[in-house]
Amino acid sequence: MFKKITIIGLGLMGGSLAAACRKRFPKSTIVGVTRSRKALAFALRKKWLNEGAEDVARGASGADLVILCTPVDAHLPILGKVDRVVKPGALVMDVGSVKGSIHRDINRVSWKRMSFVGAHPMVGSHERGIDAATPGLYENGIVFLTRDDKTSPKIFRVAKRFWEKLSAQVVTLSPDLHDSLVGEISHLPHAVAACLVHTVSERSLPSAARGFRDTTRIAASDPSVWLPIFRANKKNVLSGLRCFEREIRYFKKLLRSDEVNPLRRYLEKAQKIRQSF
Repeated sequence: MFKKITIIGLGLMGGSLAAACRKRFPKSTIVGVTRSRKALAFALRKKWLNEGAEDVARGASGADLVILCTPVDAHLPILGKVDRVVKPGALVMDVGSVKGSIHRDINRVSWKRMSFVGAHPMVGSHERGIDAATPGLYENGIVFLTRDDKTSPKIFRVAKRFWEKLSAQVVTLSPDLHDSLVGEISHLPHAVAACLVHTVSERSLPSAARGFRDTTRIAASDPSVWLPIFRANKKNVLSGLRCFEREIRYFKKLLRSDEVNPLRRYLEKAQKIRQSF
């Protein structure tokens, strides 16, 4: 399907993607690009890569598929380098958690060689680095693909076939709808987890058991990844936080009341919603 696949960034997502591509596309030449010599050595030792490079232009040269696994604020400068060296008509994707801004940035430039499709696998971990990578990371998660009126229908079909080899479910969304959905189900929980960690006193933290640890696990995620996500999807995160604040105010009202049944019904409804997925 692809002669040369270049993966830029070899952390958890990029390392797992290299491992999955090695499994699903055994005849492809897979190249990893990172400044981390440790990550390159690890991926080469695992035989996930055929080659490694520290330079984007060298690693992406002649590639017919390039996937960016870097923080979302790093995409545009990298794409400028990629477009100069990839095979004409090459498919370029990312795995970032924000899509509206990247599509708008893409559409402002006249690209000479590459065609872009947005991708966001809804998988991951609070753990970071290639040491946490696994070839099965993408298998059971949803992959969102995003397109707008500038997206090539032909290249989009290629992108969809690629992800269908790696994931059980591929869903197509507009960039703005994507950002609205993940703002609620991904970005808001990260923000709430961070706030909750800051809310609890240092005196209480040593006593934290599984409930608190499970609820705040994602607050341990890498700030260098999440800072640009929050900034790029600020509008949707703020909207989600306003809704959350309304729920907090309502919960406080129920708690202040001497009536038990309204609070019970609120908790029961939350239980049913959580059990439904």
